[in-house]
Amino acid sequence: MTDSMKKIGLLGGTFDPVHNGHLNLAEQAQRFFNLEKVVFIPAYRSPHKLALEPVSCEHRLSMLTLALEGLPRFSIDKAEINKNLVSYTIATLKELQLNHPEWNMFLILGADAFQDIDTWKQCSQLLDFCNILVGTRPGAELQVSDSVKKKLTLSTSATNDRATSSATDVKVFKNIEKGTGVTFFQISPLDISSKEIRQRIHRGEEVKNLLPHSVDHYIMRHRLYRDDSPPTVA
Repeated sequence: MTDSMKKIGLLGGTFDPVHNGHLNLAEQAQRFFNLEKVVFIPAYRSPHKLALEPVSCEHRLSMLTLALEGLPRFSIDKAEINKNLVSYTIATLKELQLNHPEWNMFLILGADAFQDIDTWKQCSQLLDFCNILVGTRPGAELQVSDSVKKKLTLSTSATNDRATSSATDVKVFKNIEKGTGVTFFQISPLDISSKEIRQRIHRGEEVKNLLPHSVDHYIMRHRLYRDDSPPTVA
């Protein structure tokens, strides 16, 4: 990678709905690693959630657009949505590298998502296209399972004090051959999940502190995640 390349964070997900946990992870990764911007990539369908039918792409894109208003370092890429196919990260990375050769890509994940990365399609190729940044809770043991180490061909960890001027307790696992790796960084936790939000709304419980206010209002206006939710944007 050359110095002229732009450091771009990538945050994928179904975003059903987008919530403050997503924004917190993106904000802290952007700040800790001096990323030029973070691109949110909503999935058409997640291969890990095929049993769950998400709300329409139109609704999810509208909520994501509202959540990112006034945040100039955040943007949306609709590539996976536009394909109308099950979304695979490896295919998206290949396409982004082709379309944006000037990007030095950093895939941003929460710790829970990273734990299952060895089940992802062609996961052994991920580090061919990007570095991986994993946000973890303060005090959490920064470890990589033997299965993930083998699939990603990662070396023994080493603390990298120069990885960022802001983050503490950063731990790096390198793929020496590819020159990329996995970096764990500790962030203030927000225990929020889209599943929990959907369940709370279905039960008629309050969620306004879990979401941007604009997204909360959108959900109420369109009566999403209720039994009588409309299938598409009215």
